[in-house]
Amino acid sequence: MRFSSARGCSPASAPARKARSSRPSSPSSCRPPDAGWFVGALAGFFSFGYVTAALIGRFVVPAAADGWRYAQLLTAVPVIMLLWWRRSLPESPRFLVSQGRTAEADAVVDAIEKRVQSATGRPLPPIPATAPETERARTAVGLFGALRFLWSRPMAARTAVTWLIWFVITFSYYGFFSWIPTLLVQRGITVTKSFEFSIIIYLAQIPGYFSAAWLCERADRKNTIAIYLAGAAVSAYWLSQTSTPLTITIAGAVLSFFLNGTYAGVYAYTPEVFPTWIRATGAGLSSAFGRIGSILAPSLIGLFSASLGFAGVFGHHGGIGHRGQAGTVIFGLSTAGRSLEDLSARAQ
Repeated sequence: MRFSSARGCSPASAPARKARSSRPSSPSSCRPPDAGWFVGALAGFFSFGYVTAALIGRFVVPAAADGWRYAQLLTAVPVIMLLWWRRSLPESPRFLVSQGRTAEADAVVDAIEKRVQSATGRPLPPIPATAPETERARTAVGLFGALRFLWSRPMAARTAVTWLIWFVITFSYYGFFSWIPTLLVQRGITVTKSFEFSIIIYLAQIPGYFSAAWLCERADRKNTIAIYLAGAAVSAYWLSQTSTPLTITIAGAVLSFFLNGTYAGVYAYTPEVFPTWIRATGAGLSSAFGRIGSILAPSLIGLFSASLGFAGVFGHHGGIGHRGQAGTVIFGLSTAGRSLEDLSARAQ
């Protein structure tokens, strides 16, 4: 599903949605100065969903014999609401311009400008005379054509680093958090109590996301990713050395803070390194590659925990985070203070 939804601006792809929201409202304008904060904070709303789901699992599911059915109904409500909300989501002006649909792009921008003026009560500032030109219109490409471009000489380094980051963070996230309840149970905590500890760990996601979103505008996207990956690696090692439920919960909460903060940086960084005409596909494929890590990690932890123990497995996973950090720092693209047009021009 991730690979198929990456073949365009499908709403099924979260990175594709972030790719849209990272584009400025004017087709010919530069990226807004707070785009990293906006996209990172937008990704931060994932954390509220995780916490809500954990609360439902703790309080709704055990409340009745059919509690799991009620939980399914509750989680279906946001999906139904989303189907309605998406009707009001305008298409990206940058995407429309890249497809030669300038009239539609102008209509979207005009509508946005009118809403902004109505909300602020002030006229909009004039467009700078030096505003860069938008990318020329291109015809749509298929999946294999997109892969050929993404792995062409100008784009190969960007694609490799972005895929590496997505794999490392997704591998680490699903590896750790799919097994933490089991680790707590092995330390003598009941299943119900382990979910309570898990809620504490999930709550740490919220400051993790929003602190990284704030840092994206001050330390550059790639540096934010590297800082939070380093924190996650250290936290993973700390978790591997803990033995009591309390210390496991504290170390897990710190790990949750840094891992989810990395996601905020990744969601802000990924759309900026791909040209507009292939941005949604590039971001979607990066996320899809990361999902390979989410498939492998839980299975590998279960396989090797018998011989290495959870401490040994989590320690090795921390080493993966350090490798991801090094790759980001050394090979990652700096996007601070650069327009999307400049970044795209260097990719041609």
